[in-house]
Amino acid sequence: MTVTPRHLLALGGAALALSGVTGLAGGMLHPVVDGQSHSAASITAPGGPPAYLLLYGGAILLMLGLPAVTAWLAPRIGVLGVVGLTLYFVGNALSAQSHLVVEGFVAREIPQAVPDDGSIVASGAFVTLQTVGGLVFVAGVLLTGIALLRRGSGVPWWIGAAFVLSALGVLVPLPEAPVLTGLQVELFEAIGAVGLGVLAIRAARSSVTTTTRDERTALSRT
Repeated sequence: MTVTPRHLLALGGAALALSGVTGLAGGMLHPVVDGQSHSAASITAPGGPPAYLLLYGGAILLMLGLPAVTAWLAPRIGVLGVVGLTLYFVGNALSAQSHLVVEGFVAREIPQAVPDDGSIVASGAFVTLQTVGGLVFVAGVLLTGIALLRRGSGVPWWIGAAFVLSALGVLVPLPEAPVLTGLQVELFEAIGAVGLGVLAIRAARSSVTTTTRDERTALSRT
């Protein structure tokens, strides 16, 4: 079978939609102990591994889905949208994936290296990576949302609004609590990612229908 752009778009859309679902599930399962989600006690809590694996899987799926969706949307979202989606991709790699690897595969083995200030690892370089990566991630999500809200993007307004709310929501300094913190961090991003992913899948299917119709028309004329 020949792999066509519409196949890649459908696969990218599916990956993006699944990233939203798994990220939301992982965020809601993420342990929070004594008001802290990244302390040694929370990282070593019994419910931690499934949450970290779901979040890490969601981060990987996001990186698999974004390139195809970016290529599809690029003509309609302009430079702002492409920059936003690119920063979204890079921020995910720098911030989300790096700390999820530590939480899921490293910190439980050396809990004494986890400080109580929520920085995950007592390392200045790691804190810098997380800070820069987090800012890039938030900027990417925000610009993506703004670009999708612009007239002519062809994307329902609520998808862009969800990304904007996601970027702004993580900046609100709410007390950390089980489930609620996961919803604060993941809910609106999940809505945006699932919505955009499903839209991409539908566009790929629509392309198949249009192509088949054109082929039939061409054959009928011969």
